[in-house]
Amino acid sequence: MSEYFSNFPRIQYDVNGTNPISPDYTVAINIMVRQKIRDAIADDITMYYPYIIAGDIRADVLSYQIYGDTAYTWTIFYVNNMLDPYWSWPLTELQFTRFLNSKYGSVKTAKTTVHHYEQITDARVEVTGTSDPIPERTVEIDYTTFRGLGEDFKKTIYVYEYEQEKNEAKRSISLINNSYITSIMEQFRGMFR
Repeated sequence: MSEYFSNFPRIQYDVNGTNPISPDYTVAINIMVRQKIRDAIADDITMYYPYIIAGDIRADVLSYQIYGDTAYTWTIFYVNNMLDPYWSWPLTELQFTRFLNSKYGSVKTAKTTVHHYEQITDARVEVTGTSDPIPERTVEIDYTTFRGLGEDFKKTIYVYEYEQEKNEAKRSISLINNSYITSIMEQFRGMFR
C-alpha cells in the first residue's frame, strides 16, 4: 500500500488549525487527487478485464500472480474503488465465520435469523443450448405480503445467506490489462511532478 501513496503529492497541512499567525504545519499526503487519477484512467475501458477472485487468495498474491510484483496491489484496490482493503476484499472462510460470530453471536444464529423476505417475480428459466440458466428475479417484501403468497412465489432469506451473498459479490472485480500496468504506473508518477 505504501507504493500507492508514494505516487501522491505532499502538502503542508495545519493539523491543529488553532494559530492562524504561526500555524503548526505537518507534511501530509494529498489524498484529494484520488478522483483526478480515477478520471484519468476510467475513460478507457479497454484497459480492464473482468476477473473472479478464487478461493482465499489475498490481493498481494493476486498482484504477484497477474503482474509479477506485489507493488501493484494498490492498483487492484484502486480500480475497483476498494477503500478498505479488509472489508472490500472477500473474507476467507475463517474470517467469515469470525465475522458472523462477532455480528450475530454464532453461525447457528445467523443461519436461523431471518434477514428479509422476497417475492419471486420471474422463476429461474433453463435456456436450451446454454449451460447457464437465466436466474430468477425477486423483490424484497414485508412479512404481511410474504404470508399472503403461495409457497412457489416466496423465499425467506436468512442472515447467513444474505451475508454470504454480499461476500461472494466481492469476488467479481476488474483488473488492469497486464500490457498497460507499467504505463499506468508511469502516468501516475508523472501526474504530480
